[in-house]
Amino acid sequence: MAAITEVTLILIGWGWAQNPHLITPDITIYNSSARATTLPLLIIALLLGTIVLFPSLAFLYYIFKGKDS
Repeated sequence: MAAITEVTLILIGWGWAQNPHLITPDITIYNSSARATTLPLLIIALLLGTIVLFPSLAFLYYIFKGKDS
């Protein structure tokens, strides 16, 4: 547990020290974001993927964890 905490704190400290740069000196958090027109399209794609994925997962759950015969 101590090793997990130590590694987590090291990664958080490293990220905090790099803020706002992702790759020094060229890429910052602010200039690496997607265009504003891309984000709504991403939301639509995620929603459509959810509509396809969740019924299939529910069906698999019904098959393998359903009523015992």
